[in-house]
Amino acid sequence: MPIETILPNLIVGVGVFLSGIATVWKRKPLNELMYRSQKRMFGEKAASVSAGRQTPFMMGVVGVLIAGLGLAMFAFGIVGIMQMVGA
Repeated sequence: MPIETILPNLIVGVGVFLSGIATVWKRKPLNELMYRSQKRMFGEKAASVSAGRQTPFMMGVVGVLIAGLGLAMFAFGIVGIMQMVGA
């Protein structure tokens, strides 16, 4: 794996992991923010159909998936370093 892909995986992977943790941690305010912003953009009816049906639990599930993606990116970066070093 070339260094051009290792470094971004390590750097961005940590950021993606932290954003996933933040999504889980702040899932209720984030869910309310999504509903309010969609209500402002599309109106009450459209917002209740899309964002109004989403629960804070599902927002937490999305956060866990985002954190898992960040961990996978970081792991691929570590594997790339190990392949370069020859371990």
